[in-house]
Amino acid sequence: MARWMAGVLVAGVCVAAGAVPAQAHLRDYLVNEQYYTAKRGEFEVELWNDYNLPEADQDGTHNSKHQIEVEYGVTDHFQLAYYEVYTWDRAQDWARDGLKLEAKYRFAEAGQWPVDVAIYGEYANPNGSRDEHSDTLEGKLILSKDLGPWNLIGNVVFEREINAHEEWQLEVVGGVSYGVTPRVRLGMELKDTLGALGDLGQTETQAAYLVPGVYVALTPHVRILVGPAFGLTEAADNLQVHSIVEVEF
Repeated sequence: MARWMAGVLVAGVCVAAGAVPAQAHLRDYLVNEQYYTAKRGEFEVELWNDYNLPEADQDGTHNSKHQIEVEYGVTDHFQLAYYEVYTWDRAQDWARDGLKLEAKYRFAEAGQWPVDVAIYGEYANPNGSRDEHSDTLEGKLILSKDLGPWNLIGNVVFEREINAHEEWQLEVVGGVSYGVTPRVRLGMELKDTLGALGDLGQTETQAAYLVPGVYVALTPHVRILVGPAFGLTEAADNLQVHSIVEVEF
């Protein structure tokens, strides 16, 4: 599995290196969903890797999640995406976790409104019995604002397990990034999973993370993002390490 994923990455980078310069905006954040969408007829491939350490001093709890995402610009403001999700842990080794379908729409070009606004919807279909692994729906309101070399972003996220008939869960994510050079940005994000709408304020289920990151454009159409996520609450993992490789075609 690891060799196969590496092959996908190498092939994507090689193809992108010979492609025409991309017109869309490369990703700037690790946990916030960005405002921008792929341009009409444009493909983007993203390889996500999350290494999770729930108890940093116990090797047996370490696990990882890996996502391969293909995005396509239906119009300049509307994109569709497909994800394949794989997981690894010491007990089960590699396993296919499921698939995701995504749609995102932005309402205007960046800077035309006082705040840039987009909406996002996602359906996740996990492997296994639906009694134990429910399908989920997720919706996001995306707000973004450029201020010179700075960008401010926020996501309001609602998620619900369909088969289990659970309540809607609320999550808020915010971030700021700064363009150090035309190719390098530094960012800081805060992710807070607040829990079920009917039980907001229950701190025992609140998982919050602080996520610093570095985002580097290797070419005009290849970008690497990497950063740790530090757990701030008891319900959060001690540490996570996130990375994304993005290739535009």
